Amino acid sequence: NGKVISADQEAALLKFVAGGGGLVGVHSASGCFSNSQAYIDLIGGTFLSHGRQAFEATIVKPDHPAMAGVAQFSSIDETYVHTQHNPDKIVLQERRHDGGSEPWTWVRKHGKGRVFYTASGHDEETWGRPEFHELLGAGIKWAVGESAARRTAGLKRPEPEYISQEPYLQ
Repeated sequence: NGKVISADQEAALLKFVAGGGGLVGVHSASGCFSNSQAYIDLIGGTFLSHGRQAFEATIVKPDHPAMAGVAQFSSIDETYVHTQHNPDKIVLQERRHDGGSEPWTWVRKHGKGRVFYTASGHDEETWGRPEFHELLGAGIKWAVGESAARRTAGLKRPEPEYISQEPYLQ
């Protein structure tokens, strides 16, 4: 949840992605670097507020390559609301609620590079779901591009282990 990115770091990140690199943002990535409008535009929006409840993020673009093999799933997670939305993005999932819907997972291009973001992923409730891992895997493959995805396809991934940092709010 770092709030500040230096001018050199910002320039390096923008250059990396514009040059063909991939950026994958999970959950609080939209709450980082609030001192940088360029980062907010790059990630696609910025965190405004949240509650916490059970919900199902509705897939609205099932045919997008970043959703390949991804099944819709329910979880208890923080109900992020974003602001400063970059209109230059494709929304893949929405969190629907009584007042409408909130963009939840999206992709965008920046120069030759790609950005994938999902608001899911606060804690083990979501990280423990295999469908969430599928979402992240598909998003990473899309963000890094076909060539990099092919080069890493045979690598054996370690099984992730969730280690609670609770009580981090105390």
